[in-house]
Amino acid sequence: MTGVLSGFFIVWALIGVGWVAGRAGILGPQGRYVLNRATFFIASPALVLIGLLESDVREVLSVPMAVAAVSGLATGGLLLLGLRVFTGRRGTELLMAAISGSVVNAANMGFPIAAYVLGDISHALPVILFQMALYNPLYLFVLHQSTEKESMGLGGVARAIGANPVIVAAAVGLVLTMVDVQIPDVVLEPVRSLADMAIPAMLLAYGLSLYGSRPLAKDDGYRGLIAVAASAKLLAMPLIALGVGLLFGLSGHSLYEVVVMAALPTAQNVYVAAARYRAAENLARDTVLITTIGTVLVLLLISGVLGV
Repeated sequence: MTGVLSGFFIVWALIGVGWVAGRAGILGPQGRYVLNRATFFIASPALVLIGLLESDVREVLSVPMAVAAVSGLATGGLLLLGLRVFTGRRGTELLMAAISGSVVNAANMGFPIAAYVLGDISHALPVILFQMALYNPLYLFVLHQSTEKESMGLGGVARAIGANPVIVAAAVGLVLTMVDVQIPDVVLEPVRSLADMAIPAMLLAYGLSLYGSRPLAKDDGYRGLIAVAASAKLLAMPLIALGVGLLFGLSGHSLYEVVVMAALPTAQNVYVAAARYRAAENLARDTVLITTIGTVLVLLLISGVLGV
């Protein structure tokens, strides 16, 4: 349990630094905008590329990754469908609610939780690889199509892919990993340095966004969507992962691992994407906030019920 608390301390410490920087005006009025764009266009692609290049291709095809994929896609798909049917809303608000309820903070929370709670950081790799290689590019592509109003023809698809560096990095990383290309360290080291910037920058940008904001403000009209997205993230997704894990024959510690990974809070890069595409930013920001607080209780419950 110390690992759970340690992981959350790291996250909240960096968010707190961002909040203090915002309050002090250290980065100026455009600081959040610049930091978000630097993260989206520079650091995040580097993180995706390095994550794929330094992974074992067998991790991509593992049962835990299949559980992560099914639980993430099922949660997002059910959220999107359910909200369309029962709320009558359309557009990017529904997309951001579905994304916020199904993308886990695996890169930042996953490693400390895997190390200190599960005993090995490799347990975080399947969900990280699924999100880096497949889910993040998928939802970013959909967001781009929804907000930029590009044609869905071949030209529109090509422009959407070319305009999104995360998709490009994922494609390049997968190809290089599959063909087992050995890249010299002197070439990779600058990319690693940029990748190291990604997670702290995401958390700092998120902290900046909290200063002067009013979480769960009634004027936003997002309270209902936030409640549904946060509930899906903290409750539905771990339960789906539990069911899928049992279906795949997992038990004991292996089952515990996939449920813990599914219960991690909404990732900060969801807020970065919302800010990049100006799509329901407050909805994404507040869902990240609520799930980052609430997931502590959920992980304690999972540890009590499934901990082995």
